[in-house]
Amino acid sequence: MLTSIQWIYLVLILLIALAGAYYPFAKPGRVRTKGGFPRGEAFSAGVFLALSLTMLLPSAFHIFQKQLPEINYPIGSAIAILAFLSLLAMEHMTMHSIANEVDHERLPARIPLVMTTMIALPSFFLGATLGLSDNIGATLIFIAIILHKGTAAFALMLTMVRSTLSRSQTVVLFTFFVLITPLGIIFGGFVHNELTTSTTLIKATVLALGAGTFLYMGTMHEMKHAALIEHCRKRNCFLAMVAGLLITALVRFMVGEAHRF
Repeated sequence: MLTSIQWIYLVLILLIALAGAYYPFAKPGRVRTKGGFPRGEAFSAGVFLALSLTMLLPSAFHIFQKQLPEINYPIGSAIAILAFLSLLAMEHMTMHSIANEVDHERLPARIPLVMTTMIALPSFFLGATLGLSDNIGATLIFIAIILHKGTAAFALMLTMVRSTLSRSQTVVLFTFFVLITPLGIIFGGFVHNELTTSTTLIKATVLALGAGTFLYMGTMHEMKHAALIEHCRKRNCFLAMVAGLLITALVRFMVGEAHRF
């Protein structure tokens, strides 16, 4: 169902998520906010933007136009916008919940639950688009995923160990987070290899959802702490973002159509 390289990517994504969460889980009494990897996050933001607008969305347009020629409406754009706004709404709710609880010594369990749900949805679609993609496209998506997966795992585990969740509850909830991207990869691989008229439309829908998700991850994810806002005001990070965007756009130009049918 998946190619050998996609299985390798799946295993590496699992390992990176576990590595990112190890320190806060192993030493909950000493966890603290880290500086992160600003240039890497900025680079991944550029990759996300280019993947969304030069690969995923055009491919979704192409499939919908081919399969539903009688519908004169940009269905792919509508689905991408829906994904973008849904994620934005979820993050708003999460941020407001956290803001109302910051003065508490231990965060209530619902906060990591909501955060995990918010992160899980885009993680699934990121994985699904990787499973749908071939060769260079899958590699670019993999790079974009790993550049933020470890940081996301660290931040999520940090919130979990600072909450009222027990250790066993933390393990169960984090396991769900770790597995959601690989499950998306397997789902995308299944859709890609079982193409019929109906599954082709599913593929187009997933690509459009992925486009909206990638656009969101590259621009609004973490809101005021988003890479484009927090990091790209610095010249080196801005250049890293532009490099990620241009490299991905150049690869798209060189390989031609991102998803063939």
